[in-house]
Amino acid sequence: MTRDHWTFRALQLFLAASVALGLAWALGLPNPFWAAMPVWVVSQSWREDLLIRGVLRILGTLLGAALGLLLLAHVTAPLALVLVYILGVGLCTFAAFWIGTVYSYGALMASITLGVVVLPGALLPAEAWDMALGRVWCTLIGVASVTLFTFPFTPRREAAQPLRQDHGLRRGLHHGAVAGLIAGAGLILLLLVGQFWMVAGALTLTVFASILGSMPDPRPLIRYLPPAAALGVAAAVAYRGLGDLLGLGDPGLYLLGVVFIGAGALLRAHPRSAPFGLDSNMCFLLTAEVGAIGHGLSQEAAGGIALVCGTLLVTAVHRRMLPVHLA
Repeated sequence: MTRDHWTFRALQLFLAASVALGLAWALGLPNPFWAAMPVWVVSQSWREDLLIRGVLRILGTLLGAALGLLLLAHVTAPLALVLVYILGVGLCTFAAFWIGTVYSYGALMASITLGVVVLPGALLPAEAWDMALGRVWCTLIGVASVTLFTFPFTPRREAAQPLRQDHGLRRGLHHGAVAGLIAGAGLILLLLVGQFWMVAGALTLTVFASILGSMPDPRPLIRYLPPAAALGVAAAVAYRGLGDLLGLGDPGLYLLGVVFIGAGALLRAHPRSAPFGLDSNMCFLLTAEVGAIGHGLSQEAAGGIALVCGTLLVTAVHRRMLPVHLA
């Protein structure tokens, strides 16, 4: 990749993420930072993969949000909630592993969105519907933005992707069971702690357990996930700290956030740092979100620490399991 191509790619991602975040913020959505997340993930090297990911992200988000709302509405006992949550995350992760191609992304998004709805909803049930609806709107905004800014410049794929790649039914069941148990542990910790900042840690366990569980070989991600998470959290705390120091309101916080998004776009656009940049950007947005809904800097820092600890726990478990993963 030439320097000009890298810069142009970074500009596309920067514009897509900034516009998505700005629109969600202007609309007053409860979780505006979620709108920038699809930009980093849906963007692909090939046009067909971009469209597939965009459609599956929307469908998976709708399914996960619906399952989450049904779960919160009909399962009130804490133990039953944990058990059904383990089952839901486990089945979605198994489905993603079983498909094993770009078409698995919908099942993965259903698992992640289930966590996005259930975990904060377990503490604030009255706000579950608003959070689920906000997640859906942010997904639509993010997918539309990344498609608008990157699709015209993304080349066509020369060969079609297979619908499914067989990695083994038994391994898939094992991956799904491990992901479900890790996610369930996060929900238990959240219920025991009872503080909103713990949502970041519990959600980290669900998200990264689902992602690692959907992969036939998670070793590359395990290597760079902890430092990427630490960088994203540090950037988010610096972002919120600067905002407090300068006394910025909504317009100023948005403009300051755009600066951090620009740095993240450069990381995500370069081939050598793209995987690292993807996860650091996602962790930045997730941690910054804790502070964007009325919590102070201390709450955001606590959520960031919980996120990093959750990342270390998930990677440690999967590193221990590697002989089983790759058997």
